[in-house]
Amino acid sequence: MKIIFLTACLEAGRDGVGDYTLRLARECLALGHTCTVIALHDTFVSHSKEENREGLRLIRLSALHPWRTRSARVESLVRDENPQWLSWQMVAYGYHSKGILPSALARLAAEISGTRSHVMLHELWIGLERSAPWRQRAVGWWQRRVLLRWLASVRPACLHTSNATYRRVLAAAGFSADVLPLFGNVAPVPLGACPRSRLALWLPNAGGSSRDSFLIAVTFGTLHPQWETAATARWLSAAAAAVGRKPALLAIGRLGQEPSVALARFKAAGMEVGATGEQDAATVSRLLGVADLGIAPHPWALIGKSGAAAAMLEHGLPVLVPRDEWRLRGEIPPGDETADPLLRRLDGLDAAQSGAWLALRRSARAALPATAGTFIAALASV
Repeated sequence: MKIIFLTACLEAGRDGVGDYTLRLARECLALGHTCTVIALHDTFVSHSKEENREGLRLIRLSALHPWRTRSARVESLVRDENPQWLSWQMVAYGYHSKGILPSALARLAAEISGTRSHVMLHELWIGLERSAPWRQRAVGWWQRRVLLRWLASVRPACLHTSNATYRRVLAAAGFSADVLPLFGNVAPVPLGACPRSRLALWLPNAGGSSRDSFLIAVTFGTLHPQWETAATARWLSAAAAAVGRKPALLAIGRLGQEPSVALARFKAAGMEVGATGEQDAATVSRLLGVADLGIAPHPWALIGKSGAAAAMLEHGLPVLVPRDEWRLRGEIPPGDETADPLLRRLDGLDAAQSGAWLALRRSARAALPATAGTFIAALASV
């Protein structure tokens, strides 16, 4: 099968959807398919560039060039390659600072719609939750209008999104989508020698020979300001006491703005706390590999769109989801978001009885092969 993947940007480590697209395309290539990846609006290059990376053709079209120039290049590429599928990997903020898709993208979609199109909607529009302020709702109304118009231009033969909440929202808007589970943004690697000594770099008391006397939780990536951390800190302290250990928390990666507020509450609860800052993928994987559980400060209703939570699950970690305040506006019914027994809401999880859940920790297993297989099977079935 010949597939052209379309995304906004391909600057490694600077665009989550671009990184996702590259990894998915590489896996499809490994499965024997011919893949090209095109960045349509790459803000990290001043001139369009092309390279062949281990059999994967990458084309980065500079955002500085007029849309008509970029569109003409894409139309020419589609004609020349004549792929069976175009796979649009979509997040509107990749094309506009306010998440409003440019009209040129709808025109391009219409021009190349003769080829069967797949769409993966990584994001929908803001203001979906009941508590959203009116300004977010207003912007979201416009984002929704433009995105749905774009979908009508694409006429996707296969439509995916990352979670059941988005699937229900799309169904209410008249589009039938399936959930394509995310793979994590860090793949598991072997632990290597002395993994506990790495842990001790940031948790001096909890790493090394003292490791087994601590219950170590990790976060990975942005600490969302909506996360009220006090209840999580209380639960972690009680859960550690229930299994006869001391609590510790390690925050891995780029934590976003003012993470010290969140971390201070864990320190105030008397536990050891460390923050690694940005690390290479292998180091992140090894730190996840020696932890006891993960904490994902993403709302339960949208946990399926969290690459950090997916990475923790790939590493076999039980994942605590402390936020459950997010509710859809309107008449769209709620639903259960996941069947994975390693994912649990904080609400209703008795810390004193948490030992059985923590014992579910499983061996690390990469999710990308299964996701790529599901993706290819979905295209082949159309």
